[in-house]
Order: sequence, then structure tokens, then C-alpha cells
Amino acid sequence: MSETTRHSLVRTVMTGALVSVFGLGLGITPVHADKLDDQKEQIEKQIQGSEEDLEDLNSTLDAAAKKLKEYQDKLPAAQQRLASAEAAVTAARSKVEALQARLSEAQASRTELSADRAKREQAGTDSQAIVGQIAANAYRTGGASSVGGNLDVLFSGEDPQVVAGSLELASRVMQAQNKTMGSLREQQAQDANDAARLKAVEDQIADLKAQADEALTQQKGARDAAQAAKDEVDKILADTASAQADLKSQISDAQGKLDQQKQDQADINAAIKERQERLKREAEERAKKAAAEAAKKRKAAQEAAKKKAANAAKLAAEAAAAEASANEAKDNATPSKNFNESSWGLIVPSTGGYISSRYGWRPTPAGTIDYFGTGGYVHAGQDWGYNGRCGAPIKAAADGTVEWAGWKGSHGIIVSLDHNIVKGHALTTNYNHMTRVAVSVGQRVKQGQTIGYVGSTGNSTGCHLHFETIVAGAYRNPAGLLP
Repeated sequence: MSETTRHSLVRTVMTGALVSVFGLGLGITPVHADKLDDQKEQIEKQIQGSEEDLEDLNSTLDAAAKKLKEYQDKLPAAQQRLASAEAAVTAARSKVEALQARLSEAQASRTELSADRAKREQAGTDSQAIVGQIAANAYRTGGASSVGGNLDVLFSGEDPQVVAGSLELASRVMQAQNKTMGSLREQQAQDANDAARLKAVEDQIADLKAQADEALTQQKGARDAAQAAKDEVDKILADTASAQADLKSQISDAQGKLDQQKQDQADINAAIKERQERLKREAEERAKKAAAEAAKKRKAAQEAAKKKAANAAKLAAEAAAAEASANEAKDNATPSKNFNESSWGLIVPSTGGYISSRYGWRPTPAGTIDYFGTGGYVHAGQDWGYNGRCGAPIKAAADGTVEWAGWKGSHGIIVSLDHNIVKGHALTTNYNHMTRVAVSVGQRVKQGQTIGYVGSTGNSTGCHLHFETIVAGAYRNPAGLLP
């Protein structure tokens, strides 16, 4: 079992134990988990998953770190191989340059040797020609005394006439001939030796140059291989570092998510704790109330006997009050022939107006319709004028029920209220010529409530309220019912 799972199980067991204690000890009925419990369970699962994800990310990061170290360990060797290869290439290049310098010197020496050899060959040719001339002259003359032509060359500029006839001439000629032949033989030996030396040097230089070229090629290949290895290591290092940075970013995000979930868990736990404390307080309050109620009932039971006499008196008083109420209702239901204005309980419905026309016969007002052609009629109500200004509120004269609310022929827009039975008489009040109503049919209204607004609708010549009182179905002068 993981540590997270163990902690979750412990929290669950403790929560269940607390609920059991509160439920059994305080009289709270156990209930199913509410939304807070569901949220608590959900956030705990999310935290467990986030912690497992974080552990997986850490394992992956450790593997990446090990791989990174492995390549970091390989990098110095690769760099050393690269440095060695570059040093070897440099040495090979120096060796080739040295060999090329030696080759140039040998080639210059060969050129010089070749030039000397050519001179010696020419000198030998000349000497052979002179010796041949001497021999030829001696053969023709039978002796060495007959000289001429180029013979003076052998005597180093001496006058041939001085020595021509002497015996010494023959000896000197022979010496010169022998000397020339010896020089030719030495020159030939020297030429052969120089040619052998030159060939040996050229062969050695060619061999060394080939070796240097081969070494240069090998070292270049080693350098390219080392460079390729370094490039590979550098790429792996870059890729590993990038992966490591990405993993660290993921770990940071996962850690932030986990921290937020833990904060949510703390908030939910705090809410659950507050709920449990509230339930505890409520249970304690219920217990207190139950104890108080029990004490109250015990006290009531103790005082029940004492209250029997008092209850009897109370019942007698209530009976008397009921009888008085019945008498009042009977009196109210009995039609009264003599009663004053205050007995109706009405109030003036006008707000801010003045009496402009009273109840009774009056001439037909100019601008209105003379329905019967008599020039006048009985004015069935009382008017309040407003100097041509409409819109003043109209109040209900008493409590009642709306019988009519709206247009009604020449009366214009009216409200009609039924006040039921007052002093044994049915009472109805009408409010005519409104600009608009503020109630609807069937609505119960209170005395003084606004039921509409002063207007000049219907058979009217100006803004005013026409108020009517109908008692037992007949129009009565409103002035006799108003205070």
C-alpha cells in the first residue's frame, strides 16, 4: 500500500469515526455523503494521481540525468582523441614540409651535380680530342717533334718554338696525355658516384613523401572520426539538456497543480469541519431546547391544577367577548335609519383637490353632452377639481373588493369598489374619469391605497375626480357619508 493510499484510508476512517461520534452522541441522524464529501473524495483521487505522475516524472528525470552523466564522462576522452589527432596531423604536416625542403635541396644539388658533370664531360671530350691529335701527328711524323694545331694547349701558353726541338717535348706531351686520361677516369668515377647518390636521395625522399602522405591521410581520417564523435556527443548533450529542461517544466506544472489540489483539499476539509461543528452546535441547541421544553412541560404539569380555575375564568371572558362581537355583528347587519357621517368609516378619496361640484341638480356643463335635452340633470356625485392638472393619485375610501377597473362609457375610466355591508346597508363607491387605473378586478384593497389617477376621460371637460356613493343600490350624497 502506498503512503498516499494509507493516508487517504486513515483520513476516511477518522472522518467516519467523527461522524459516528457526532451522530450517536448528539442525536444526529446519519446521512449520505453530501456534495462536500463527494468533492473531498474527488480531490483526494486527483492528488493521488498527481503525486504518482510526479513520481513518474522524477524517475524519468533521474534516467535522463544518468544518461547525461554517461555522455559527459565520455566527452573528455573524445576531446582528448580529437586533440591527439590534431597534434598528429600537425606533426605529419611538419614532417612533410621538412621532407619537401630536403627534396628541394636535393633537387638543387642534383641540378648542380648535373651541371658539373656536363662540364666535366665536355672537358673530357676536349681532352680526348687533343690526345687523339697528338697520337695522329706522332704517327704521321714518326715522332713527337711534329706538333701543331692545338698542341700549345698542353704547354700552358709556352712558346712551342722554344721547346719544339727538344727531347723534353715528347716527355711533356706524354705527361699531358696521361694526365688528361687520368682526369677522364676520375671524372667518370665521380659521375657514377654522384648519380648513385642522387638516385638514393631521390628514392629516399619519394619514400618519405609517400609515408608522410599516408600518415596525413590516416590522421585526417582520425580527426574526422573524432570530430564526428564529438558532434554526436554534443548533440546528445543538447538533446538531453533539452529533455531535462522539459521534464523540469513538467514537474513544475505538476507540482503547481498538486499544490492547488492540496489547497482545494484544505478548503474542502475546512468546510467539512465547519459543517460538522455547525451540526454539533445545532444538536447541542436542540438538546438544550428539548431539555427546556421538558422542564417547561414539567412546570406546566405542576401548574395545571392551579390554572384550572384561571382557565375557567378565561373561557367565561372569551364567551363574553364572543357574545359582544355577535351583538356588534348583529347591530352592523341591522339597517340603521339614523347614523352620522363618521359611522361609515370613509375617508376623502381626493388628494390635493378642491370641491368643484356637489351632489344634486345642476345645469349641463358647457362642452358636455345634454343626454335628455332638459338643460340639466341630477349630479349623482361630488367632484374635486385640480385646475386642469391630471395625474394626482386617488385613494380608496374604505377597504373593499374591485368590481370594475377600466373604461365605462361616458364615465370614462373608472374603478368601482364593493365595501360589503356597512350598518346593514350594501355600500359601493365609484371613482370616474381617471387617466389610468392602478388595480384590477377581484383585487382586495385597503383604505387609503392608491387605486388610480385623476384624469379627464369620458363625458368630461377637465381634469377632476367624480366620486359616487351607492347605498343599498341607490345614489346617496357623498357629503353625508364623508367625515
